[in-house]
Amino acid sequence: MRKFSRRDFLKLGWSIFGGGLVSTLIPKPARLNKYDGKLPNIVVLVCDAMTARNLSIYGYSRKTTPNLEKLAEQAFVYHNHFSSGNFTVPGTSSLLTGLRPWTHQAINLAGVVGKKSIEHNIFRLLGNEYFKLAFSQNYWAADLLHQFSSDINSLLPASQFGSVNGGAIYKKFQKDPVIAFHSLEEMFYYRKSLLLSFIFGLYYKFKINAVSSENYPAGFPVAQFYDNVFTMEDLFDGISSTILELDEHESPYFSYFHIFPPHDPYNPHKDFAGRFDDDGYKPMAKRDHVLSDGTTQPSLDNERNRYDAFIANIDMEIGRLVASLKSRGVLDNTYFIITSDHGEMFERGTVGHTTPMLYDPVIRIPLLVLVPGNQTRQDFPAPTSNIDLLPTILGLTGMEIPASCEGTLLPGLGGIGDSNRAIITMDAKESPAHKPFTKATYSIIKGNYKLIYYSGYIHKYQDYFEFYDLKEDPEELQDKYSKPRFSSIISEMRSELFLAMDEANRKLS
Repeated sequence: MRKFSRRDFLKLGWSIFGGGLVSTLIPKPARLNKYDGKLPNIVVLVCDAMTARNLSIYGYSRKTTPNLEKLAEQAFVYHNHFSSGNFTVPGTSSLLTGLRPWTHQAINLAGVVGKKSIEHNIFRLLGNEYFKLAFSQNYWAADLLHQFSSDINSLLPASQFGSVNGGAIYKKFQKDPVIAFHSLEEMFYYRKSLLLSFIFGLYYKFKINAVSSENYPAGFPVAQFYDNVFTMEDLFDGISSTILELDEHESPYFSYFHIFPPHDPYNPHKDFAGRFDDDGYKPMAKRDHVLSDGTTQPSLDNERNRYDAFIANIDMEIGRLVASLKSRGVLDNTYFIITSDHGEMFERGTVGHTTPMLYDPVIRIPLLVLVPGNQTRQDFPAPTSNIDLLPTILGLTGMEIPASCEGTLLPGLGGIGDSNRAIITMDAKESPAHKPFTKATYSIIKGNYKLIYYSGYIHKYQDYFEFYDLKEDPEELQDKYSKPRFSSIISEMRSELFLAMDEANRKLS
């Protein structure tokens, strides 16, 4: 009989896909090569739609992140870290490839990385010396992971830590989960079939009610289309068990966990539900934007309250997770990275992040790195981008950083902070992915200044600029584009932005 190889175990784990325990998905060969700590382990935890603006660790007046603040006492904390996009697809793609959106071309709501960039992913670039595990509750991010599946040793299904029969999509369509997801996406998100959307909605709500609990008065957290229902406790317990099991393999590992919270619906545990409803906090009211979704201020405030409570719930679970890993010695040789794919808005008549706007709440994201052996807090105010994670991880693991990488090493982890570095973010979800952009918003941040450019929208936003002095006006309320005293810096930033846009369009022509 042929002896099973490590690759055979991996294929077996993937073939059963939708059910079973983590142990069935992580192969257990008798002994992997031991590196005696020479190569560090890497754990990346991505909290979907977590804006830095609503975290008390970054100065938010509500105490939403006491555990992150405690962890920060022995962590590297990055204060001006930005996503390359304002929703999951471009933000996650940039994180995993180290490329800007116009290079990796994953810019649409259901977009995927272009063929030329697929091999430029962190899993491939880490090579064969690392055992690589990936998990995403967000199906759009899971699409991206499926693109890289040949480079991932263990790819867990989105429903791995769920509470409803292992997830209907992955249970019924084990061989074609991505196709099945997009079929449901057409019905639920785009509502191409109102009747089927209604029927499936009732079906999934029935399933949720069957596992309802008084611990979640607003309903369980749901990761897209009622298919993936979970509790926060089960989710983080599952992540903890997975990491502990990985750590038993005497081999360096890279693990990527993309969790859905605090993405909406914001349904925290009963210990956090309503925590901020009557605390007297009044967010600054901002005039509705022409491109807003028309949400009223009372609704914005209510959603913010629920979001902040959800953040506090996640913060507690992260604290519990890290404490468990520390107590087992896992973090002695492990870089633990906490970040997000994009932010979330509760202002200007808009809730969430499905927007063409690029204000600070929807693009500024957290970044904390727990470094093995580090005992003191180190703060880095220089601007950084999520395209910096890939080269930094490669640098930490001693792997070669390709010249085509568009990010740079993070300060403190091999790089040097540059306070005058230009950070560019874009939203072009309504443009074709493989042609020059026809409708897009661009943001360039440099020093204390931010320039936003709208192209191809209605009315004056067909070709329109906004300019903010972030030091004097961090809430981005006073557009100073027409002020003469800023003309020089505006001209410089416009030129730099247009050069980047020209580069993008050349690549897409």
